[in-house]
Amino acid sequence: MHTDTWRAAASATISLTGLVVVAVMARHVLDTQPPTSGWLLAGFGALVGLALVAAGYVVYRAGFTLRQTLGIAGWNALGVVVIGAALALLYAYQSAVASLPAAPIFSGTVVVAVSAVAHVLIGVNDARRIRARELAREREKLDVLSRLVRHNLRTEAQRLYSYSTRVRMADDESSDDLADDVHGSGERLAELHEHITTIRDLVENPPEPRPYDLGSAVADVVTDLREDHPDATIEVNAADATAVAGDYLADAIRELVENAIQHNDSDEPWVGVEVTETDGRVEVVVRDDGPEIPDVERETVTGEREITQLSHGSGVGLWLVRWILDAYDGDLSFGDRENGNEVVLSFPAA
Repeated sequence: MHTDTWRAAASATISLTGLVVVAVMARHVLDTQPPTSGWLLAGFGALVGLALVAAGYVVYRAGFTLRQTLGIAGWNALGVVVIGAALALLYAYQSAVASLPAAPIFSGTVVVAVSAVAHVLIGVNDARRIRARELAREREKLDVLSRLVRHNLRTEAQRLYSYSTRVRMADDESSDDLADDVHGSGERLAELHEHITTIRDLVENPPEPRPYDLGSAVADVVTDLREDHPDATIEVNAADATAVAGDYLADAIRELVENAIQHNDSDEPWVGVEVTETDGRVEVVVRDDGPEIPDVERETVTGEREITQLSHGSGVGLWLVRWILDAYDGDLSFGDRENGNEVVLSFPAA
């Protein structure tokens, strides 16, 4: 079922609660012809019910994510179930020791309706708080991305300027090396463009986590990279594991493995990828025998170091991995490894 359809269905449960309340109020008035106080109580209950009907529509139109909409609908259900159960026990007790009050369903429905409205307001406030936190994360992404792009573009511009100067002074023997340098600069700019495109997609269309076959994703990524980097050794130890994630996770794994290969000065780079599942978590561990990732890169991307103009790192790749993990409620950490790196991605198991 499409995400928007699920959102509509979740919002509709709130409106349905309101319609039931209005129906109970109307039936009581028509069947019993209550005194003035009964009319006032029925009118109050009907207004509360109509407020719930409107709340369902407002929640749907507010643009909350599916998870947030389901959360609000859950709060509504909680308000109905908890107060409904409490009233049922109270009426059962009263019928056992004395007698039931007049019109228990009518009066109980009013109380349940008020509880449902209160719980919907709690749910909306919770969703708005989550959305505010997500907006803060998006602002952080844009700030970091802006700094990284400016830094990398300035660096590549300086390199290209240097290459152009060398071209004027080059002889035939050095022309091939210059061509390789210019080609490398072009590849880095193309890679930067791909990273920016992926990050833009993450911001504009946040993915919804779902059961994701991690073992198959790792196998596909490694197969492609072995073809692209035949001199590298990529070892895989992947257990059958299903994480709560999505297709962007393959991009994160590809980024880590490819970076490990490209930044390794050895003629035969080695990378190991391990997938395990324990205690309700799925972990992907990427190890390599290349140069150690600088502390500033690690500490900034994990939040241990404040992001400043002078200490934000220069690589977009690790930030891309971090933001993909954020989209799937995953964690990024670094393990201790002699003569190399260990990067750990952790996700809830499906």
